[in-house]
Amino acid sequence: MRFLSALSFVITGSGLIAAGIVFIVLAGCDTPSTVFKDDLHVLGTSAEIVIVGLPSKEASKAARAVEKDLEKLDHIGYTFGSAGELHKLNEAISRSETLTVSAELKDLIEEGGRLYTASNGLFNPAAGELTALWEYECPQIECTESHYSVEILAMIHREVEDVVLKQQPSMDDLSVDGNDVTSRKPLVKLEFGDMIRGFALDQGIAHLKEMGVENAMIVLGNGVRTIGTRGNKPWWIGFLGDGEHMGEHVIGTIEPNGDEAVVTVHAFDKSIGKKGSVYRHVVDPRSGFPVWETDSVTVIHESATTANAAATALLVNGRDEWPSIADKMGVHSIMMITRTAMIYTSSKMEERIHRKQDRMHLHLMP
Repeated sequence: MRFLSALSFVITGSGLIAAGIVFIVLAGCDTPSTVFKDDLHVLGTSAEIVIVGLPSKEASKAARAVEKDLEKLDHIGYTFGSAGELHKLNEAISRSETLTVSAELKDLIEEGGRLYTASNGLFNPAAGELTALWEYECPQIECTESHYSVEILAMIHREVEDVVLKQQPSMDDLSVDGNDVTSRKPLVKLEFGDMIRGFALDQGIAHLKEMGVENAMIVLGNGVRTIGTRGNKPWWIGFLGDGEHMGEHVIGTIEPNGDEAVVTVHAFDKSIGKKGSVYRHVVDPRSGFPVWETDSVTVIHESATTANAAATALLVNGRDEWPSIADKMGVHSIMMITRTAMIYTSSKMEERIHRKQDRMHLHLMP
């Protein structure tokens, strides 16, 4: 599911100006008198920051500070790229060596370990080798699914069973002493997925608060983090549906309660489905295969980092016995969309979301 944020579409006369996946609308009587908006490009995706109620000079200074925060995380490396610090750490782990890491990566590892435990291992950043097995180059102009043959699937499954699943690499295998990180299993390969983007959202909002900013929104990938309001109105976030028959329609909207994050994690990221790009899947660490039945999970929580990890864990878990995972991770406002475009919501999410389409819609049970 994709976001159509609040502020959606910049309206100029009768036209609409697109600004990527998420757009901003501040028009008519709802437009605050002082609005600062800027676009960023960090962590492998586009980002947007909106600050309301500050003079332009002060808002610009705050936005630049947040941009520097996000750029600090760029050196970690969002994927397995060889230039990133994450790649260097994974290489050291594979050689059973210790590496001194940055404060940002240390914090990310420690938070990932906490969320790994809370998710009962369903969110497992240490099992990055599984994700790596399912990467591939797209040879077509547009790709929507990987086209592995039966033979390749069997080969991958044998490798997963013989190497990865038997050793079960986990965040518990890591040891952090100061900023020195090592692992007792060389098969550990860290891959944080979208969690690093949630982490960036939380860091950015925390810095804005320190600078006295009271009303702001940061959008990064499929995550939104807000504080305060957009003038005399709450922030507004709309969901664009995915799935087989969902198209590009808005399926619902919510109004964040001030300091809050709204995050969606997809089982299969179609947003990078272009020729030559590498696809990434959410892989079930228990089986070694990509998640299939659930298309996306959306979570509302005060922490974008927690929301990202919880959405991933619930995507892997599916609808069966979901409350045990949700309760342990402290999340309660949840929406799942299946591959067949069936929408499921928890009771807490049902209280928050305003549905826009007359679609089949079921509660997550119990």
